[in-house]
Amino acid sequence: MIIAIAVAGFLTIAISYVAWNRMDPDFTCALCHEIRPSCVSWKNSVHADISCTQCHGTALSDGFASLSEKARMVYVHFTRKKTNEDLYLNESQAMAMADKCAECHQAEYAAWKSGAHSTTYRDIFMDVDHNKMGKPYWDCFRCHGAHYDGNIHDLMSLEGDATAWEIRDGKQADRPTITCLTCHQMHGGQDKRIGYTSLDKESRDKLMQKTERPATALYLRAEKRHLPSDKLLKPTIYDGDSLVKVSDDPNTWLCMQCHSPNGRREAGTEDDKTPTGLYEGMSCLDCHNPHSNGLKNNYRNVHNSNLSVQQTGIN
Repeated sequence: MIIAIAVAGFLTIAISYVAWNRMDPDFTCALCHEIRPSCVSWKNSVHADISCTQCHGTALSDGFASLSEKARMVYVHFTRKKTNEDLYLNESQAMAMADKCAECHQAEYAAWKSGAHSTTYRDIFMDVDHNKMGKPYWDCFRCHGAHYDGNIHDLMSLEGDATAWEIRDGKQADRPTITCLTCHQMHGGQDKRIGYTSLDKESRDKLMQKTERPATALYLRAEKRHLPSDKLLKPTIYDGDSLVKVSDDPNTWLCMQCHSPNGRREAGTEDDKTPTGLYEGMSCLDCHNPHSNGLKNNYRNVHNSNLSVQQTGIN
């Protein structure tokens, strides 16, 4: 009898949990006040036809790790007064989410993996020549490690000179510093009617040129929130005493948050790549694949304002 009751209880719990995960989030996740804003934005996003569990998993999707994570979420819900503003993904969760992105966005993931934007902590923070020019500090994480959970001293031992500096955790060294969620907001306000995964490559390429509602957003490390690219301020750049015309493409404004000039906003300084001269006003996406950062077509040398149009390869 006891065994029968135990089996019946287990089956009841199992069936109830499966049903819970399949129900409309309005009657499950969104019942929690701290989650409701995320559910609302998800329902109005391009990912509205993808269930919560497909990206966030269930309590049983990753063994003990996911079970303890969900249990901790329930505990926090009932013991602390949390709001939606208090919720964010740590670095491990952001990386796991990027793996979920790759399941649908395979071409984009492959391009990212093969390009400079998949650079690792080792590539960035163990570059001795670069470190000799300046010691790594907290603002490095603004672009390289936006989801990193600690501070620069948690990441690195900075005793001695640049040749002696090292990353404390070997596993951390091989993690990418820029993931999907650095530039993309999963619950962003893109048109949910687009049906991105059903589009062919040509249609996807055309969609990437659309700037009215860009599918990009800057992850603000300090705020632990995304800011859509079209809400960023258009950068002001100078070439000598002249004001440079900057592209009206919000995706370019996003690029310029990291590929930025010095404090005087001078074109071509520091990491700035703003086109000048004949090429003023061009978008980064006119020449670059945004995921790999590789060149499209035969465009080249457009950052050199002294070259002719013929020398750049632009028709």
